[in-house]
Amino acid sequence: MGKVIRDSELNAAVDRLISYRQGALKVIARERQIVLTPAKEKDRLQLMKVRAHAPSSCGPEIPVAPARGITLPYAPQAVRATANGYEPQHVGFEGRDAARAADVFDTMVLQARRRGGNDPLTPAQIDAGRRYGALVERHSSVGLKCVSVEAQDRGSQGSGGGSYMDAVLAEGDAIRRMEAAIGTGYALEVTRNRGGNRRSITIRALVDMVCIEGLSVTDVLTKNGWAAYGGVRSRAYDALGTALDRMGRAAPALR
Repeated sequence: MGKVIRDSELNAAVDRLISYRQGALKVIARERQIVLTPAKEKDRLQLMKVRAHAPSSCGPEIPVAPARGITLPYAPQAVRATANGYEPQHVGFEGRDAARAADVFDTMVLQARRRGGNDPLTPAQIDAGRRYGALVERHSSVGLKCVSVEAQDRGSQGSGGGSYMDAVLAEGDAIRRMEAAIGTGYALEVTRNRGGNRRSITIRALVDMVCIEGLSVTDVLTKNGWAAYGGVRSRAYDALGTALDRMGRAAPALR
Protein backbone atom coordinates (compact mmCIF):
# COMPACT_ATOMS: atom_id res chain seq x y z
CA MET A 1 0.00 0.00 0.00
CA GLY A 2 1.15 3.54 -0.71
CA LYS A 3 2.00 6.06 1.94
CA VAL A 4 -1.00 7.93 3.36
CA ILE A 5 -0.47 11.68 3.07
CA ARG A 6 -1.88 13.72 5.94
CA ASP A 7 -3.72 16.99 5.28
CA SER A 8 -1.03 18.96 7.13
CA GLU A 9 1.67 17.38 4.97
CA LEU A 10 -0.35 18.11 1.83
CA ASN A 11 -0.70 21.77 2.81
CA ALA A 12 3.03 21.96 3.45
CA ALA A 13 3.74 20.37 0.06
CA VAL A 14 1.48 22.90 -1.67
CA ASP A 15 3.29 25.75 0.07
CA ARG A 16 6.67 24.36 -1.00
CA LEU A 17 5.56 23.96 -4.61
CA ILE A 18 4.30 27.55 -4.68
CA SER A 19 7.59 28.75 -3.19
CA TYR A 20 9.61 26.77 -5.76
CA ARG A 21 7.51 28.17 -8.61
CA GLN A 22 7.94 31.75 -7.42
CA GLY A 23 11.68 31.24 -6.98
CA ALA A 24 12.03 29.76 -10.47
CA LEU A 25 10.13 32.67 -12.01
CA LYS A 26 12.42 35.16 -10.30
CA VAL A 27 15.54 33.38 -11.56
CA ILE A 28 14.24 33.26 -15.15
CA ALA A 29 13.15 36.89 -15.02
CA ARG A 30 16.55 37.99 -13.71
CA GLU A 31 18.45 36.08 -16.40
CA ARG A 32 16.26 37.40 -19.20
CA GLN A 33 15.94 40.88 -17.68
CA ILE A 34 12.18 40.65 -17.48
CA VAL A 35 10.21 42.73 -15.01
CA LEU A 36 7.71 40.51 -13.23
CA THR A 37 4.29 41.95 -12.55
CA PRO A 38 2.89 41.46 -9.04
CA ALA A 39 0.69 38.44 -8.52
CA LYS A 40 -2.93 39.09 -9.35
CA GLU A 41 -5.22 39.66 -6.40
CA LYS A 42 -7.65 37.02 -7.60
CA ASP A 43 -4.83 34.44 -7.67
CA ARG A 44 -3.86 35.31 -4.11
CA LEU A 45 -7.47 35.04 -2.94
CA GLN A 46 -7.91 31.74 -4.75
CA LEU A 47 -4.88 30.31 -2.97
CA MET A 48 -6.30 31.46 0.38
CA LYS A 49 -9.55 29.66 -0.38
CA VAL A 50 -7.77 26.45 -1.32
CA ARG A 51 -5.84 26.48 1.96
CA ALA A 52 -9.01 27.27 3.94
CA HIS A 53 -10.88 24.08 3.02
CA ALA A 54 -11.46 21.77 5.96
CA PRO A 55 -9.88 18.28 5.75
CA SER A 56 -11.94 15.79 3.76
CA SER A 57 -12.39 13.50 6.79
CA CYS A 58 -14.41 16.27 8.49
CA GLY A 59 -17.19 16.20 5.90
CA PRO A 60 -18.41 18.78 3.38
CA GLU A 61 -20.57 20.91 5.69
CA ILE A 62 -17.74 22.94 7.28
CA PRO A 63 -17.70 26.26 5.40
CA VAL A 64 -14.59 27.69 3.76
CA ALA A 65 -13.21 30.40 6.05
CA PRO A 66 -9.94 32.00 4.82
CA ALA A 67 -9.56 34.01 8.04
CA ARG A 68 -9.45 30.74 9.98
CA GLY A 69 -6.31 29.64 8.15
CA ILE A 70 -5.31 26.01 7.71
CA THR A 71 -7.43 23.53 9.62
CA LEU A 72 -6.40 20.09 10.85
CA PRO A 73 -8.58 17.07 11.70
CA TYR A 74 -8.83 15.41 15.08
CA ALA A 75 -10.90 12.48 16.25
CA PRO A 76 -13.42 13.35 18.99
CA GLN A 77 -13.57 10.48 21.46
CA ALA A 78 -15.60 9.47 24.48
CA VAL A 79 -15.46 6.46 26.78
CA ARG A 80 -18.41 4.20 26.05
CA ALA A 81 -19.68 1.01 27.64
CA THR A 82 -19.05 -2.15 25.63
CA ALA A 83 -19.68 -5.85 26.12
CA ASN A 84 -16.22 -6.19 27.65
CA GLY A 85 -16.25 -3.08 29.82
CA TYR A 86 -15.39 0.45 28.69
CA GLU A 87 -13.27 1.71 25.83
CA PRO A 88 -12.65 5.03 24.04
CA GLN A 89 -14.64 5.32 20.83
CA HIS A 90 -14.81 7.79 17.97
CA VAL A 91 -17.95 9.89 18.53
CA GLY A 92 -17.81 12.22 15.55
CA PHE A 93 -21.08 12.80 13.69
CA GLU A 94 -21.51 9.99 11.14
CA GLY A 95 -17.96 8.87 11.89
CA ARG A 96 -16.42 12.17 10.80
CA ASP A 97 -13.49 13.95 12.38
CA ALA A 98 -13.73 17.37 13.97
CA ALA A 99 -11.61 20.27 12.74
CA ARG A 100 -9.43 22.81 14.50
CA ALA A 101 -7.29 25.70 13.36
CA ALA A 102 -3.59 24.91 12.99
CA ASP A 103 -1.34 26.75 15.43
CA VAL A 104 2.36 27.33 16.14
CA PHE A 105 2.74 23.92 17.81
CA ASP A 106 1.58 22.24 14.61
CA THR A 107 4.09 24.37 12.70
CA MET A 108 6.97 23.33 14.95
CA VAL A 109 6.08 19.65 14.71
CA LEU A 110 5.93 19.90 10.93
CA GLN A 111 9.28 21.72 10.80
CA ALA A 112 10.91 19.01 12.92
CA ARG A 113 9.51 16.24 10.70
CA ARG A 114 10.76 18.00 7.59
CA ARG A 115 14.24 17.97 9.10
CA GLY A 116 13.84 14.24 9.68
CA GLY A 117 13.76 14.53 13.47
CA ASN A 118 11.33 13.54 16.19
CA ASP A 119 8.52 15.74 17.47
CA PRO A 120 10.20 18.42 19.64
CA LEU A 121 7.49 18.51 22.33
CA THR A 122 5.34 15.85 23.97
CA PRO A 123 1.53 15.92 23.73
CA ALA A 124 1.32 16.91 27.41
CA GLN A 125 3.72 19.83 26.86
CA ILE A 126 1.78 21.01 23.83
CA ASP A 127 -1.48 20.78 25.78
CA ALA A 128 -0.02 22.93 28.58
CA GLY A 129 1.21 25.52 26.08
CA ARG A 130 -2.10 25.73 24.28
CA ARG A 131 -3.97 25.96 27.58
CA TYR A 132 -1.74 28.78 28.79
CA GLY A 133 -2.15 30.74 25.57
CA ALA A 134 -5.93 30.27 25.54
CA LEU A 135 -6.26 31.27 29.19
CA VAL A 136 -4.22 34.46 28.74
CA GLU A 137 -6.13 35.44 25.61
CA ARG A 138 -9.52 34.78 27.18
CA HIS A 139 -8.63 36.41 30.49
CA SER A 140 -7.53 39.59 28.75
CA SER A 141 -11.14 39.98 27.59
CA VAL A 142 -12.87 39.62 30.93
CA GLY A 143 -14.51 43.02 30.46
CA LEU A 144 -16.47 41.50 27.57
CA LYS A 145 -17.78 38.71 29.79
CA CYS A 146 -16.48 36.02 27.44
CA VAL A 147 -14.84 33.86 30.07
CA SER A 148 -15.74 30.19 30.42
CA VAL A 149 -19.35 30.15 29.32
CA GLU A 150 -19.34 26.43 30.08
CA ALA A 151 -18.45 27.15 33.69
CA GLN A 152 -21.29 29.67 33.90
CA ASP A 153 -23.74 27.09 32.56
CA ARG A 154 -22.60 24.54 35.12
CA GLY A 155 -22.94 27.12 37.87
CA SER A 156 -26.53 27.85 36.96
CA GLN A 157 -27.37 24.26 37.81
CA GLY A 158 -25.94 24.39 41.31
CA SER A 159 -25.69 26.77 44.21
CA GLY A 160 -23.93 29.62 42.45
CA GLY A 161 -20.50 28.02 42.08
CA GLY A 162 -19.17 28.56 38.58
CA SER A 163 -20.63 32.07 38.21
CA TYR A 164 -18.96 34.59 35.92
CA MET A 165 -16.74 36.03 38.66
CA ASP A 166 -15.84 32.57 39.91
CA ALA A 167 -14.68 31.69 36.40
CA VAL A 168 -12.65 34.90 36.17
CA LEU A 169 -10.96 34.25 39.52
CA ALA A 170 -10.30 30.59 38.74
CA GLU A 171 -8.71 31.35 35.39
CA GLY A 172 -6.69 34.24 36.85
CA ASP A 173 -5.38 31.92 39.56
CA ALA A 174 -4.48 29.27 36.97
CA ILE A 175 -2.55 31.84 34.93
CA ARG A 176 -0.63 33.05 37.99
CA ARG A 177 0.32 29.49 38.94
CA MET A 178 1.45 28.69 35.41
CA GLU A 179 3.49 31.90 35.20
CA ALA A 180 5.13 31.17 38.55
CA ALA A 181 6.02 27.69 37.30
CA ILE A 182 7.80 29.08 34.22
CA GLY A 183 10.74 30.20 36.34
CA THR A 184 13.11 33.15 36.13
CA GLY A 185 16.18 31.69 34.46
CA TYR A 186 17.49 31.93 30.92
CA ALA A 187 16.71 29.63 28.03
CA LEU A 188 19.76 30.99 26.18
CA GLU A 189 22.20 33.41 27.76
CA VAL A 190 24.87 35.51 26.08
CA THR A 191 27.99 35.29 28.24
CA ARG A 192 30.44 36.90 25.81
CA ASN A 193 29.03 38.93 22.95
CA ARG A 194 31.87 39.96 20.68
CA GLY A 195 30.10 42.60 18.66
CA GLY A 196 27.28 40.29 17.67
CA ASN A 197 23.58 41.05 17.88
CA ARG A 198 22.57 38.09 20.00
CA ARG A 199 20.40 38.79 23.01
CA SER A 200 19.77 36.59 26.03
CA ILE A 201 16.36 34.92 26.04
CA THR A 202 14.66 34.30 29.36
CA ILE A 203 12.50 31.24 29.80
CA ARG A 204 9.48 33.49 30.44
CA ALA A 205 10.09 35.40 27.20
CA LEU A 206 10.47 32.15 25.25
CA VAL A 207 7.23 30.71 26.63
CA ASP A 208 5.26 33.92 26.01
CA MET A 209 6.57 34.39 22.48
CA VAL A 210 5.63 30.82 21.57
CA CYS A 211 2.35 30.35 23.46
CA ILE A 212 0.92 33.88 23.27
CA GLU A 213 2.55 35.57 20.27
CA GLY A 214 2.50 32.42 18.14
CA LEU A 215 6.19 32.46 17.15
CA SER A 216 8.00 29.20 16.49
CA VAL A 217 11.24 28.46 18.34
CA THR A 218 13.12 29.18 15.12
CA ASP A 219 11.35 32.56 14.86
CA VAL A 220 12.25 33.38 18.47
CA LEU A 221 15.91 32.55 17.89
CA THR A 222 16.08 34.60 14.69
CA LYS A 223 14.29 37.53 16.30
CA ASN A 224 16.91 37.61 19.07
CA GLY A 225 19.92 37.28 16.80
CA TRP A 226 20.65 33.57 17.28
CA ALA A 227 21.47 31.20 14.43
CA ALA A 228 18.81 28.48 14.50
CA TYR A 229 21.14 25.52 14.06
CA GLY A 230 20.76 22.11 15.70
CA GLY A 231 22.50 22.65 19.05
CA VAL A 232 21.00 26.06 19.81
CA ARG A 233 17.55 25.01 18.68
CA SER A 234 17.71 21.85 20.82
CA ARG A 235 18.66 23.87 23.91
CA ALA A 236 15.74 26.22 23.32
CA TYR A 237 13.31 23.33 22.87
CA ASP A 238 14.63 21.65 26.03
CA ALA A 239 14.08 24.84 28.02
CA LEU A 240 10.60 25.31 26.55
CA GLY A 241 9.58 21.69 27.14
CA THR A 242 10.82 21.70 30.74
CA ALA A 243 8.91 24.92 31.47
CA LEU A 244 5.73 23.53 29.89
CA ASP A 245 6.03 20.40 32.03
CA ARG A 246 6.14 22.53 35.17
CA MET A 247 3.23 24.66 33.94
CA GLY A 248 1.09 21.60 33.25
CA ARG A 249 1.67 20.26 36.74
CA ALA A 250 1.03 23.65 38.36
CA ALA A 251 -2.36 24.18 36.77
CA PRO A 252 -4.22 21.10 35.50
CA ALA A 253 -7.00 21.69 33.00
CA LEU A 254 -9.97 23.54 34.46
CA ARG A 255 -13.06 21.40 34.84
